[in-house]
Amino acid sequence: MRIQMTPKTVRRLLSADGYIDLGMPERAIEELEKITDAGPLQGPTHLMHGIALKQVGNFTDAITHLEKAARIMPSPIRRFAWRELVDAYRAVGSMQLAETAQKLGGDGEFQLKIALPFANMTLDIPSHPKTA
Repeated sequence: MRIQMTPKTVRRLLSADGYIDLGMPERAIEELEKITDAGPLQGPTHLMHGIALKQVGNFTDAITHLEKAARIMPSPIRRFAWRELVDAYRAVGSMQLAETAQKLGGDGEFQLKIALPFANMTLDIPSHPKTA
């Protein structure tokens, strides 16, 4: 069985990434909510949705998306999702979960790049300033 991924999904994901970079998380959320079937891009979609929701202060929904990303993404990106979860857990008062996420995310800084098919671009997802 072949997994289909549409160029429209890729364009929406790239648009959302651009809006996050421009400090416009509300617009990023709008783009991400238009994605009906992310297919193999489900992980990056959840990750960016969680980051954007965190930036607007919607920590509960951010946690839902970031936890999904942490479960389905490959190892280095999974660590990034866990790091994003630390502040979100703290913001909702879940200190034990924040500690666990901190351990799973590890230490050190890194720049996350996700290569996308149908595009000669990558998603550059930097560690964003703490929102909690």
